Amino acid sequence: MLTANFLETFTREFKSFIHDVKNDFTNILADIHNFLNRFMSDDVLTVFCIAIGAFVLILIFRAVINKR
Repeated sequence: MLTANFLETFTREFKSFIHDVKNDFTNILADIHNFLNRFMSDDVLTVFCIAIGAFVLILIFRAVINKR
């Protein structure tokens, strides 16, 4: 019974922790978006994020190819 109670409590606390991490991550992204929205429109932000993502993927691809 003690083990079942421990597992139940651990599971509940772990789910709560994961939920808190998700909320913190969402809040950080929302704050960054609000800050950048003061200076750029959403269309410019989208193009900027796509360009950064493409650059990161190129770097990863080059690292994988050069590893051989």
